[in-house]
Amino acid sequence: MKLGWPRSLIARILLAEVVTFVLATTLLLSFTLSTLRGSVSRIQNDVFIAQAEAVASGLRISQDDQWRVELNPSLAPIFQTHYDGRAYRVLDADGFEVARSPFAGAEPASAMPRADKPAVFEVGRLAGVSLPVDTYGRRLWVVVTQEQDRPGAILDDVVSAFLRALALIIPLMLLLPIVNGLIIRRLVGAVRRVSLRAAEIDADRLSERLPETGLPSEVIPLVQAVNALVDRLEAGFRRQAEFSSNIAHELRTPLTTLSLKLTMVEDRALRSQLAAQVERLSHVLSQLRDLAALETLDRNQFAEVDLKALAVAVVGEMAPSVVDRGHAIEVSGPAEVQVLAVRALVELALRNLIENAVRHTPEGVRIRVAVDAEGSLTVLDDGPGIASETIGDVVRRFWRADHGRTDSAGIGLSIVQRIIDVHGGVLTVRNRKPHGASFNLKFPIS
Repeated sequence: MKLGWPRSLIARILLAEVVTFVLATTLLLSFTLSTLRGSVSRIQNDVFIAQAEAVASGLRISQDDQWRVELNPSLAPIFQTHYDGRAYRVLDADGFEVARSPFAGAEPASAMPRADKPAVFEVGRLAGVSLPVDTYGRRLWVVVTQEQDRPGAILDDVVSAFLRALALIIPLMLLLPIVNGLIIRRLVGAVRRVSLRAAEIDADRLSERLPETGLPSEVIPLVQAVNALVDRLEAGFRRQAEFSSNIAHELRTPLTTLSLKLTMVEDRALRSQLAAQVERLSHVLSQLRDLAALETLDRNQFAEVDLKALAVAVVGEMAPSVVDRGHAIEVSGPAEVQVLAVRALVELALRNLIENAVRHTPEGVRIRVAVDAEGSLTVLDDGPGIASETIGDVVRRFWRADHGRTDSAGIGLSIVQRIIDVHGGVLTVRNRKPHGASFNLKFPIS
């Protein structure tokens, strides 16, 4: 499996910060420990020399040529215990010990330097300093040592202080990626919210614009570009709607004039044929006008609509023409079902479905408009139904199941689909058993 950068921006930044933190901490610890060792070594050597000078100042010789050391009371306890392994020896020019502390080790004195100036040395597990002293007319060397496996009080204090400081610094450094992650998460959250707003913009909400508040400055140009794109889309939809509306309006007057002129045609068969074509053209223009109106719908037009009352009113208006064309029609369902919708559009959708059922079924077919309590409006018929391979295409604009027919442009059901999309509902088309078709409109319940 090939490893790479994570896709998440937050994960990438946090990963980079963690890697940087680990590297920085490692380098910092290495540098600090190296500096600490050097500092402790210098401090310890200074302490050794100071203690050697204190021992030298306490050197005394008796009448029988015996040396002793009289230490300051504050310094004496250091050499009276073996806790920290501190000890002193006083050597003469021949390398013999003339005085020593109680816990001085057994290391040979010959291994300890006797130079003309203070000398720092290490012998086995001992570290110490050799200080030349001229006293009572003799040259002596005061040697102060420290067992390295028994850290002295100075070293303990320095290391403890360093570890305490480090114990405070490292958690603070660990907080940096966490704080940065929270800040970045907040910024990315703002970007994600804007992305969700962008996903909600569709043909019905072209008036929406993405907000710039709270976004990083690097993202604002992208938001502005998206808003400009939506501006162009809205203008394009508006021009398209205006064009369709203008075409329908411009052709309606000539059609009205043509309808009047047809009454002057003496051949009844020809007059009937021409009138049918004029009616078809008028129907198509009405549908184009309806489509244009849908593209410029104002969301403030939505209100509570009683589906049952609406269905009764539409069926009552259309019943005479439906019956004249050899069909029966009825309404069924609960007394009252409230949905959130645009009444004129629901009426238009229902009229199109009823008209579709009348146009595409033979005489004698029974049409029923059913309303249910879940906010559904269904138009059913007991005609031949829809060919199973074409059910998915019936709502596609300008598509016709019967290409031999010339009384429809395939716009009616696409208008119904557009209306239900505007309402956030669902249009379901299916065949009934044993025969017939069902067109169900599901609206949001008020």
